[in-house]
Amino acid sequence: MLPEELEHLEQAVMGVVVQAITDYYDQAVTIFREETDLPQDIAEDVTREALETMGVSAIAERLYGKVDYKKAIYAFLPNPVPVALMLDAKAEKRNGNRTATIQMSQTSMTVKMHRAGESLAEVGKLDRFIERGERRMYVVTMIAKYVYEVVGSSQKLNRIIIACIPNGELQDRYNPSATDTIWLAG
Repeated sequence: MLPEELEHLEQAVMGVVVQAITDYYDQAVTIFREETDLPQDIAEDVTREALETMGVSAIAERLYGKVDYKKAIYAFLPNPVPVALMLDAKAEKRNGNRTATIQMSQTSMTVKMHRAGESLAEVGKLDRFIERGERRMYVVTMIAKYVYEVVGSSQKLNRIIIACIPNGELQDRYNPSATDTIWLAG
């Protein structure tokens, strides 16, 4: 696929995730307010429940990885395209609106950036494609970040930020150099 087609594929998958979480937002607010688990655990549960409630096309393949929600799905563009959806849930207190922390095992991009005056290029550990038998699935990696504040003995969900981490196939569009980057040193 051409880079424009890969971007369109990532946008289509992101649209499904955004819609599922948007549809589930009122329940998420209630769950955050009433649940006594840790906010991170709640975020993981809410993300999974939102996608299960909406229902997404499923491919009967087991995926592995260091993300909270992994599912082999079809994106229809209009023809079916196999996708390995990797969606990680994050929960951060109110001031955490600007960034999301990821592990190198959660990206297929080479992270090119400047840190402490040096140019770095660290290769992500997630594959760009996952192959199972005859099927080749394009990996779409996303973050769902639940921003909350503690109010009394409960958590108030303020907002949910959903972002896609471009696949390494789109490296030249999003992070061609340490100067032209999407990353912040962490």
